[in-house]
Amino acid sequence: MMTEPPKPSSGDEICSMCRRPKSKHTNEEMLACSKKLQEFKKNPTGGAGIE
Repeated sequence: MMTEPPKPSSGDEICSMCRRPKSKHTNEEMLACSKKLQEFKKNPTGGAGIE
């Protein structure tokens, strides 16, 4: 019998940019990931500003 993996609770969202739990982010990491996400939304084919 297969079981589904546990779903993250509302307090343990997974960051869409770095795939780490948002609860583990520092303020600087949250800022960096949110900036990357905004850049990616503007230009989804350009690598999100990552060189």
